[in-house]
Amino acid sequence: MFFNEQGMLNLDEAVMNQPTFKKIMEDGIVTEQEIKEQSERIVSILKSMEKNYTEEQQREPVCYLQRANIMHYSHYTFKK
Repeated sequence: MFFNEQGMLNLDEAVMNQPTFKKIMEDGIVTEQEIKEQSERIVSILKSMEKNYTEEQQREPVCYLQRANIMHYSHYTFKK
């Protein structure tokens, strides 16, 4: 699920196969409305997790989200 046969992280492929990603990218233009809708989907998922998961069950997903966002922000601020 997370890694391919070579042991490489498989998130790019998983993202590209998401119907919402395909819909957003189909015209090559990402609109403010599309970003808003995706943000609302994320908030909805997080609220559902908060409601349905114990605090212990939330720890790993929260840790992942924190690390992924650190990587995301680091990537866009890194200067060669």
